[in-house]
Amino acid sequence: MGKTIGFIGLGNMGFPMAKRLLNHGYKIHCYDINENASSSLQEFGAICSTLSDIVIHSNTIILMLPHSKIVNEVINQLATIYTSYHLQKEELTIIDMSSSFPLDTKSNFEKLAGIGINFMDAPVSGGVKKAISGQLSIMVGGSEKVYTEHYDFLRIMGEKIFYTGTSGSGHLIKALNNYLSAAHMLATCEAVHILSQFGVDPKIGVDVFNHSSGKSISTEYKFPQFILNGQFNSGFSLELHKKDIGIAKEMLDHMGDSTPLMKLLYDTYTQAKDELGGQPDHTEIFRFVSSYTTLNKGDSK
Repeated sequence: MGKTIGFIGLGNMGFPMAKRLLNHGYKIHCYDINENASSSLQEFGAICSTLSDIVIHSNTIILMLPHSKIVNEVINQLATIYTSYHLQKEELTIIDMSSSFPLDTKSNFEKLAGIGINFMDAPVSGGVKKAISGQLSIMVGGSEKVYTEHYDFLRIMGEKIFYTGTSGSGHLIKALNNYLSAAHMLATCEAVHILSQFGVDPKIGVDVFNHSSGKSISTEYKFPQFILNGQFNSGFSLELHKKDIGIAKEMLDHMGDSTPLMKLLYDTYTQAKDELGGQPDHTEIFRFVSSYTTLNKGDSK
């Protein structure tokens, strides 16, 4: 694949991912609706560009955007630019590394294939720190041939690269992964609040969980790094976590299936977002849980 990359979306995750590509010798044409984000990346050697410039000059275009609606709008713009310029490229690949709705992904795959553009879904997991260090997990759906051609490129951003199969499969696995993560987080928040109300040091409880069957990424990483110290600064918003649970729930609804736990989690995370207000970090659901844990200290005899 070529060494010129278009990167659209320079948020908390996109910015460090694009910066890693710059550090590995790739030429980056970048675009973000927030011009400050593009200007900041320019300081590391990126070229601030329009969407037209990105289509014209790039061999591969990465999307790292908040949700499917914006992804779909941008893909439509890129496709219009591509066809209007009658570009004669050997190959153009668009990689959606956002957390998007799988059925939209399949539709975009078919639409872009019809005009000669490769398309892969390649959502990531691991958070901001692993985006900086290049240790993300990346789940890739689409053509296995295109995946193979881009493996070394993806390996710059991710430590674990998984080919998941047909278009949309990466986005589906990502949504289900974050559904599981949300379940672990909510259960751990409740357990830690109950420990505190009983008079047990939460740090001791979390340490026990981490050496027992209750261990999860929440107990092992999120509580020590972002919650027990009161920082709540993981860089991943509660709104985005709720959105990912919603993607999984919507897929189940579309398939005519449902689970009580998924509905409970979606409703709880929605209520937490509404009651906390603003743009809370996803780890701040710990604050919300404190509003409904009911164990009375006086009963702990």
